[in-house]
Amino acid sequence: MPVSYMEVNLSALRHNLRVIRQHLPKEVECLAVVKANAYGHGAVETLRIALEEGYTAAAVARVEEGQELRDAGFTCPIYVLGLPLPEDMPIGVNKDLILPIDDTVDLESLECIAALSRKTIEVMLPIDTGMNRIGTHPEDVEAFLEKLKKYPHIHVKGTFTHMATADHKEKDAALKQLDRFDEAISHMPVNKDFVISSANSAGVIDIPRSWHNLARPGIIIYGPQPSDVMTNKLDLQYAMRLISHVTHIQTLHKGEAIGYGGTYVAEKDMKTATVPIGYADGFPRCLSNKGVVLINGKRCPIIGRICMDQLMVAAGEDVEPGDEVVLMGRQGEEEISLDEVAVTAGTIPHEITCDLKRIPRLFVDIDYDKNC
Repeated sequence: MPVSYMEVNLSALRHNLRVIRQHLPKEVECLAVVKANAYGHGAVETLRIALEEGYTAAAVARVEEGQELRDAGFTCPIYVLGLPLPEDMPIGVNKDLILPIDDTVDLESLECIAALSRKTIEVMLPIDTGMNRIGTHPEDVEAFLEKLKKYPHIHVKGTFTHMATADHKEKDAALKQLDRFDEAISHMPVNKDFVISSANSAGVIDIPRSWHNLARPGIIIYGPQPSDVMTNKLDLQYAMRLISHVTHIQTLHKGEAIGYGGTYVAEKDMKTATVPIGYADGFPRCLSNKGVVLINGKRCPIIGRICMDQLMVAAGEDVEPGDEVVLMGRQGEEEISLDEVAVTAGTIPHEITCDLKRIPRLFVDIDYDKNC
């Protein structure tokens, strides 16, 4: 067993995928967003379960992520959400990925690669409705579709947009984006096979108008709610625990400092424990002197600066080398949630789990409701 690792609960992933699928009407298809290695949880394992639960496709951020899924044996539709550069296109075409295009993409190269491969490449039209990240503006859609007629090996499969504020309590801005999206769709050759998608995680939960015929949940697959101000919530379970172990204990005497820069000074004699995980593993350095861990079911504050590979905590008298340390997740009756870690670090849950890259990922299948 490695000294530090991520524990990913496949039962929790399955629960969340099922809850999301049951929340949406049957006629709305659902894909699993597994970009960034499923937000750090493992894309192959997550997608496998998603397909078992009735999901019909995957979404990734980059062509190489789609290639990894194809090489793992997945044959379902795989949507790429980020625009391709010419060097990405041969892989995109040969691996039958669904690529997004707008007027900034090198369409000549894409057409040439598809023609040489004797394939027709399926593409999606991202529409910029207010995110101002990628995509064609609604008023330019008609001209762009006319331009695409010159490229017989490029076939428009559908369209999508992304709502910037769907997780806000007030939905006015999100609804205005959907108005803009409707305007763009009105210029498109829509039929029963045409894919239309705008529902991110917050849209899935809170904005039925955004569902169209393909929803694309992301962060909610892994447990967190999109925000704590939305009208509705789903019954989700956190899928990841972050675990390490105590490697060293000592007494820090009154007046002594600990760690780089001596930012924590003991006000009295105290027991400390060293844990072999740090910012090189993706655990945020900004949690220095304000984060907590669990040891023997008790909260122990992080003291001093988090190091590249280790951190130190104030420990109870019962702590010994080898004891399990939970930095995120449940231990006994106590829990440090992913959302708590993110709030303390001043960021979002997505960043916390995506940053955990150096330590190994172990998969378990535990139904905590049945094991309580």
